[in-house]
Amino acid sequence: MQLMTLAIAMASFAMASASAAVKPQVHTAERVYQTIIKESPFMVLTTSTVVWTQSPSITTPASTVPPSPTIVY
Repeated sequence: MQLMTLAIAMASFAMASASAAVKPQVHTAERVYQTIIKESPFMVLTTSTVVWTQSPSITTPASTVPPSPTIVY
């Protein structure tokens, strides 16, 4: 009986550790908006990209890469 209880406990522990090893999903969003500049063509498209990882954390992580706005001509 103790062997069966130990086997069930080990199986439940293995399932719990396997579910914790799942990689969190990474989401990427790109915003494209029009910007007015001083040179021709005066109206250009500017993009900004936001990347975040889905996780149960309640803290705000620090940015690893500074944002770099891109001007598309």
